Amino acid sequence: MRSRKGSALLIVGSLALVLTGCAGRSWQFWKSSSTETPSEPAVATATPVTPGAPGTEMPAASVPAPSPDFAEHPQLTDVRFRAGVTISKADAPALDAVVRWLKENPGALVRIEGHTDDRGTASANMVVGEKRAVSVMKYLVAKGVEPGRIAVVSYGSDRPVCMEKTSACRAKNRRARFMVKLP
Repeated sequence: MRSRKGSALLIVGSLALVLTGCAGRSWQFWKSSSTETPSEPAVATATPVTPGAPGTEMPAASVPAPSPDFAEHPQLTDVRFRAGVTISKADAPALDAVVRWLKENPGALVRIEGHTDDRGTASANMVVGEKRAVSVMKYLVAKGVEPGRIAVVSYGSDRPVCMEKTSACRAKNRRARFMVKLP
């Protein structure tokens, strides 16, 4: 019980650091609008995951279900991560292709899903998955994509693409995936 409380405080503190860096900026991805006007597309139904928020616990079963109106797009490839949350220079061509696609499809919305490998606790993996998705979002916004068209969600280690306990398999699971909703 005591370690859960400590983990929750660590997660909340880490999340506060991430969100504090974004608080002074004009885009705030964690805010969503309940009203929709024709000139403003609705923010995707995915919302940022805040594991360990005060008074709440997030068991693995509470991971958001995939939204049926978002689907994979063959032109948008996953971004792979090493152990951290930083985008590498090698990912720039793939991310620039996402930017290009979004600019060519101005009515489309994108949801960035953050994923991790199976190492670490479930709550820590949720935080890492969110940080990965946020780092990809920051890249897209810096390249001119409107922040209101982007949502992030973390699935942590709950949705692996590979189940083997090898380093090659774990590397496949450390990713940010793009899901799109077309108008």
